[in-house]
Amino acid sequence: MPTYQLLHQHQPDECRFAYAAWNGFTSPLRHQPALSSCAQGHHRICWTVEADSPEAALSLLPSYLVARCEVDPVSEVPIP
Repeated sequence: MPTYQLLHQHQPDECRFAYAAWNGFTSPLRHQPALSSCAQGHHRICWTVEADSPEAALSLLPSYLVARCEVDPVSEVPIP
């Protein structure tokens, strides 16, 4: 199954909305750790997910996050 990186970005005053968007939203990503740079002032949240398509990957996120999200196909590569 393809792997995608989802990168959501928001403004500093929108953190509360990015987190509140999960309330009532059913997803396997909910209640799971995610990488975030909000505490460092960059206001990005990142997930690596497996999905059949970019659209299926985005469907794992609430619509508020999808509206400001990049989705990129990724794969592991050996680093020499």
